[in-house]
Amino acid sequence: MRRNPRPARALRPLLAGIALLPLALSAQAGGYRFGTQSAAAEGTANANAAEAADASTLFANPAGMTRLSGWNFSGVLDYLDAKARFTDQGSTISLPGSGLQARPTGTVGDTVDFTKPAVVPHLYASYRASDTLAYGVGFFVPWGTKLDYRADWGGRYNLQKVEMKSFSLNPNVAWKATPELSLAGGINLQYMEGKLRRAVPYASAYAKGLLGAAGQAAAAGAPGLALQLQQQAAQVFGNPAYDGSIAVEGKDWSLGFNLALLWEPAAGTRVGLAYRSSVSHKLKGSADWTQPTTLPANVLAAITGTPYNGTSALDHNDSDASVAVRTPESLSLHGFQQVTPTVAVMADFTWTRDSQLKQLRIDFANTTPDSITPEHWKDSTKVSVGAQWKVLPALLLRAGYSKDLSPVPSSTRSPALPDAHRTWLALGANWALNDSSSVDFSFGHVKLKDAAMNATDDGEGETPCNCSYATARGNYATKATIFGVQFNHKF
Repeated sequence: MRRNPRPARALRPLLAGIALLPLALSAQAGGYRFGTQSAAAEGTANANAAEAADASTLFANPAGMTRLSGWNFSGVLDYLDAKARFTDQGSTISLPGSGLQARPTGTVGDTVDFTKPAVVPHLYASYRASDTLAYGVGFFVPWGTKLDYRADWGGRYNLQKVEMKSFSLNPNVAWKATPELSLAGGINLQYMEGKLRRAVPYASAYAKGLLGAAGQAAAAGAPGLALQLQQQAAQVFGNPAYDGSIAVEGKDWSLGFNLALLWEPAAGTRVGLAYRSSVSHKLKGSADWTQPTTLPANVLAAITGTPYNGTSALDHNDSDASVAVRTPESLSLHGFQQVTPTVAVMADFTWTRDSQLKQLRIDFANTTPDSITPEHWKDSTKVSVGAQWKVLPALLLRAGYSKDLSPVPSSTRSPALPDAHRTWLALGANWALNDSSSVDFSFGHVKLKDAAMNATDDGEGETPCNCSYATARGNYATKATIFGVQFNHKF
């Protein structure tokens, strides 16, 4: 296709979606944290960061590596089955200033399921080099989602599909500063890759061109032609037969760091603190446009005239764009208490600085002004409590409860991140196969609070605004089941 400047109306939400690729999260964790990196932790709803019983402590608190002896390996496999349903409550598309009434894009009461099961692996290895020094590396998935809405759902101009894959390679060093205190630090090498697809409402551009031509006809003293063009615009606007689509891809590598400490003031009592820095990404992506083949000749003639500034909606080309995204930093305080020789209790409080995300701004590769998507997130918190009971010498049972507050305000909730407050109930077990090997199993049930959405693509009132003015309106009902298995081995 020819290289030509493009209206940002249809491009804006799609490229904003590039930014949401690392930020979009399926129903398993608050905000956009993936939340399932260890089956041992999942059995306590992630309350056991101060336990430090296997190599997966690298994720929650790497200072715990000093409690392990020799070589340790943990391999984790998580199966996540989210059931998410959107019920339409009046999604529409409008064309401000046109005099045309908003058109429905869906049917009130229509439901769409948009999640599929996923299998996610994580790997950890550590080595106790001396009484005071330990090394380790973790390979885990920090963010991830796969949402697949039905092609004709009411919010199709906001999102149809999004898939994000990521991983972190996280080497750490732990130092036992005193017999009671261990410190750790690490580098987080992080990769993100995402794909997004949405429908493009070419009918809006067509209707705008027809109305512009009608204005010219009226000014030229041809009221009959002006009325005919106005009627054509009313017929075209909001007609999904004129939908196109665009597919966007983006990827990036970046660096962050983490720090941790673990203090054991008395035997069986541990208190830990873990910090993970933000990671600054610049996702670079490409956009692949698909135009409709149903455009009538008379509409094509109207929109290629001067009311449309000589630019045809059919001149959309593949384009480059980038967006700066900074993931939030987090701070976790956790404790572990061995109550009896067979019973222990534990807890974790995690604060995440999500409030730094105010807007997403898209930098276009041409002269098109920045595109803006409002977010206005809040800082979020998560509280987890858990317990474990050594029933037999070879069998340890776990249970946990977590309350995770979402950073996403209802006023800016989007189809790419339909997040809400959630509760997590978990059960787990560790079975010792022999003195060197064990297997962890976990089961978790996550329930999200029903979440309303009323997301309009209007640029938050800033000008110039190249917006689709589509509103996705409805309610989300989401729950998830998580199964985890983890193999641990000591060398």
